[in-house]
Amino acid sequence: MKKIIATAAIATFALSLAACDGAKEDAGEQADDVTEAQGEVLDAQSGVTEAQADLAEEKGDEATAEQLEDKADMQEDAADEM
Repeated sequence: MKKIIATAAIATFALSLAACDGAKEDAGEQADDVTEAQGEVLDAQSGVTEAQADLAEEKGDEATAEQLEDKADMQEDAADEM
């Protein structure tokens, strides 16, 4: 999933550079927008992973729940760093 997001970000960035006739400010703003969108995607993914952890916990699968909670924490931390 990260590769898809990165590829989309690169493509968006490259197209924005071509469309703005080299205006560095516009390219920078669009790159910031892409980074922010990636962070929002990661944050949403962490929410899904947390929900999966809750379901695993309800089913009594504590080991899976703990792994999913750790994964959700890592996703949220990555989103916060963006």
